[in-house]
Amino acid sequence: MLSFQTVLDIVAQFGFFYGLILLGFLVARLSGKGKVFNKYLTALLVNLLIPILFIHTLLTASPDSTLDVPLIVALSLLVDLLGPVLMYIRLLRSNIDDSTRGVYYMCVTFNNALFIPLPLVLMFIGSTGLPIVIVFSLTQMILLATLGSLIGAVYGNKTSERLRIVKDALMFPPFLAAIIALILFATRAQLTGDLAIVLSFAGPMTTYLALVSVGIGVGVRFSLVDIRAALEVVGIRQILVPLITIPVILLSGLSHVPTAIIILEALMPPAVLTVVYAASFELDTQKAATIVTVGTLFLLPIVPAIPFLLG
Repeated sequence: MLSFQTVLDIVAQFGFFYGLILLGFLVARLSGKGKVFNKYLTALLVNLLIPILFIHTLLTASPDSTLDVPLIVALSLLVDLLGPVLMYIRLLRSNIDDSTRGVYYMCVTFNNALFIPLPLVLMFIGSTGLPIVIVFSLTQMILLATLGSLIGAVYGNKTSERLRIVKDALMFPPFLAAIIALILFATRAQLTGDLAIVLSFAGPMTTYLALVSVGIGVGVRFSLVDIRAALEVVGIRQILVPLITIPVILLSGLSHVPTAIIILEALMPPAVLTVVYAASFELDTQKAATIVTVGTLFLLPIVPAIPFLLG
């Protein structure tokens, strides 16, 4: 039975969560400069705060926190790859054009593994849950650089820049930071003292700014164009994939925290990076943006159940 104080704390946390998203949405809609704000905010998160957070988390973590990495990677692959398999079955007899087909595959494969899960895990579990988020994100970035580029090359109009796209994905700052941190972690390097305290600021700052960024993104991309098609993709990504994978995750033998976080990742909407990839390969960017927005809005009413999932 939850105490009254616990209920108040949860309500306050959700007020904070939705309040920051609403703030970002209002900034985008009222200022008319949402794209500019989001450009700089995303650059700050991707190039500085998230890399610092990854390095701080892994270099202050217990060595025991990575014991389940192979199983976590396997479950991450299941969550990512089941979507395109289901979409392939759905599109077998469809006559849609290649540009749309490529967007559907992109959006159903790559979900939001960072900007929404990170603040939720930090708010309701703390830094102990971040290694699982990092491993999931690393797995997805490798898939994005390989499978994502293959999808873009097959269905897009621009194939001459495949190597550059792969390079950009592999040079993604959080990806590089996680690789460097994992190498240092494997050598038993530890982050202690004043430096650890200074770098710990990345946690709360990432939480606040990531949620504002989500709100700005919704404000910038909000559109009801192609909403029916978007709901079909979101239905596979955020309903069918979790329904099929959650029993497997629960039976995997992982402890509670990694199990809960992988389930949380399975519920996430398509990633904003799918819009960037769609533009890079000259796929249907408008459809990609609509799917990402609809998926994010679809998730928001489900968020109040997440504390019970995370325990």
